[in-house]
Amino acid sequence: MRAVTVDSVPASPAVTEADNPRPEAGELLVKVAAASMNGIDVATAAGYLQGMMEHRFPLVLGKDFAGTVEALGEGVEGFAVGDAVFGVVMKPFLGAGSLAQYVTCPPDTVSPASPPA
Repeated sequence: MRAVTVDSVPASPAVTEADNPRPEAGELLVKVAAASMNGIDVATAAGYLQGMMEHRFPLVLGKDFAGTVEALGEGVEGFAVGDAVFGVVMKPFLGAGSLAQYVTCPPDTVSPASPPA
């Protein structure tokens, strides 16, 4: 998949090819339609968060996203493939961000983008 990544910090972000994430048990796989670049992304690329959070390289930047549920990890309830959602990446490390074609996240970090029918 295409993603905005850094291979080290400090570094300039670049669009690169990265492995597609797979949802683990209790996670959703979301096909990202929109994402935003925020201050934390700039700080991460500049190296300001070194020593504060684990960095996993290649590090995909991004926190906020909107998109469509592509797959459900084992045990996920309340969502279905095709649901429009928006949310935020809240992993305990930096590297699995939303400035990519796909992102994984727990269901409690997303909300339906439209009311249920």
